[in-house]
Amino acid sequence: MIKLRPWKGSKNEFEVDVIVNGPQGRTLRKRVKAPVTGKSSAERWARSLEQELLAQLLAPEPEPEKPPAPMFEEFARIFLDLCRANRRGVNTMLNYEAHLRLYLVPVLGKRRLDQIKPTDITAIKSSLSAKSHNTMCEVLKTLRRVFNVAITQKHITSEPVELEIPRRHRKAVIAYDAAQQAALLAAARELGPFYELVVLLGIDGGLRRGEIVGLQWSDINFSQGYLVVRHNIVRGKLDLTKGRTEDEVGLTSRLVAALKAFRHDDGPFVLTNKHGGHFSEQDPKSWMEKITRLANVPWHGTHVLRKTCGSRIADGGGGVAAVAAHLRHKDLQTASRYIDRHGASSRAINALES
Repeated sequence: MIKLRPWKGSKNEFEVDVIVNGPQGRTLRKRVKAPVTGKSSAERWARSLEQELLAQLLAPEPEPEKPPAPMFEEFARIFLDLCRANRRGVNTMLNYEAHLRLYLVPVLGKRRLDQIKPTDITAIKSSLSAKSHNTMCEVLKTLRRVFNVAITQKHITSEPVELEIPRRHRKAVIAYDAAQQAALLAAARELGPFYELVVLLGIDGGLRRGEIVGLQWSDINFSQGYLVVRHNIVRGKLDLTKGRTEDEVGLTSRLVAALKAFRHDDGPFVLTNKHGGHFSEQDPKSWMEKITRLANVPWHGTHVLRKTCGSRIADGGGGVAAVAAHLRHKDLQTASRYIDRHGASSRAINALES
């Protein structure tokens, strides 16, 4: 819309009032004295001004200036807060905090996220030279998770450097053979029903040590012959399971018998300490050391009970899928590591020579 008004009573000079309406309710207005004289000239000049204002309205708005990416040490705090909000596991949080504090922030702390260079990654690897190969792998995995969260939060658009994370070194799986299992159970029975139940929850149930001490009576369904793994003791505190999910585990007849024989009303936990609460996840270590000494079998830690469970399933013809289901692994590759490799190799040789 264009309006012309005489400029301060003059007959040849005019004030031009131009109003232009654009999309999304935007409006531009300009009210100014025309630089030309004569009504027709002022009107032509006003139309030209109107076209200029319309072009301004139709032009795309400039994108707001993006703030710079945060410093790594600043975003490290944000990353940990987001992990806590997402209820990451206790052990996961402790690992993240240690990796950031000890290895990543000292090298990258004063770098902006989008300015991290390959030489920085080399410096991180050099700082880990005295640590194990697997520790280096886990630190680099933590760094990749930081980058992924930063991308999700739109602080950066992509990883600032290409991270080449080597595969972890896997140790050969050690499991107790049939004779050693019999010796363990005999020693456990000699020590008492408590110790027998600990061994059976490992070699039949496939539970981790934190899951053994976190098991509650309400998790067990005797009528249908299974238990639900819902709890895990981590750093002495009740937490969710390692996979943050609840999974059913079938019960063998001897494990059912051991649970029923041990049943008590002293508290919610199957294995109850003198205060009526749960034990620490460190306690099974001393129990198993006592059992292995009496049984005169090698000490391989507590996780060997779970590995033995997986090996028994595989050796009995259950296959990797059955191992994965019973031990609650997310993928078959993980489950395959729990199979008794020596036994599998022997069966392969027997098949080749038959």
